[in-house]
This record gives sequence, structure tokens and C-alpha cells, in this order.
Amino acid sequence: MRFENARAALQHAKTFHQQLGDFYHSLSPQVIQPKAKLLLDYIIHQERSLVDALSAFESSSPKGVLDTWLQYTNDSEILQLPDIAISKEIHTDEDILNISTQMSDELLSLYAQVEEQIDEDKVKAIFHNLADMQVQKQKKITMNYDRMMDM
Repeated sequence: MRFENARAALQHAKTFHQQLGDFYHSLSPQVIQPKAKLLLDYIIHQERSLVDALSAFESSSPKGVLDTWLQYTNDSEILQLPDIAISKEIHTDEDILNISTQMSDELLSLYAQVEEQIDEDKVKAIFHNLADMQVQKQKKITMNYDRMMDM
């Protein structure tokens, strides 16, 4: 599947957050450490919140703005769970934090690529704001992880 406009890129990011939430949820049975479970639950909540936020954002965007065409067709395979996330056994809070950071970087890369391809300032600002939102989410996760380690 390829996406050619800003709406499709946004929907792809939303689907990716849904998949991440499901992926993190599937890790629950193999995570034993209490702190790792807390971190996992927190990240699952964050992913689900982002899906809701992106849905609300999409429906509240002015008509036609997200239909802006991208200069190049992007391969939607850009956002996938990496092989390490699928194959590696994940048990510790550090494993979970590392995957969360890696996935966040993937999203930031997507947003930067889309932003780079768009000439219209309104749409460019949307993807810039989405990148900022992703950075803030990851900072929040890292900050809460650090606090949890102090417990």
C-alpha cells in the first residue's frame, strides 16, 4: 500500500499507533518485572490516547486540508514493527523503553518526510505539530520511566 496525500499519511500513522498498542498489549504475558509491567501499561495507554487524538484531529481538520497531495508517493511499509520487536523476547523495562524510543523515531521520520514534501504551510504545520506531539509523548514516557526507576 502506498499513500499519496496527507490524509493517507495521517491514517497510516494512526493505524501504526493502533498496532503498537496491540503489540505492547501482547507483551504483557511475558513481562514479569512489576516496573516493566507498569511501563508497559503506561505506554499502552499513551498509544491508545494517540489513536484517539489523531482521529479527533482528522475529523476536526478543515475540509480539504488533509487532501493535499504529496510530491512523491510514499511506501506505507515505512512504519512497521522492526524484526527485533517481533522476534526478540522482551522482558525488562529497558527493552520496552528501547522499542518505544525506536518506534517514536520511526514516526518522527515519517512526519519529517511528509512535511518536507508539502508546500502548503497549513498542512506543513500539521505534520510539524504531530512531530512535536510525538516528541512530547516520548519525553513523557522517558520522564515517567526515570521516576519509576527512583521508586
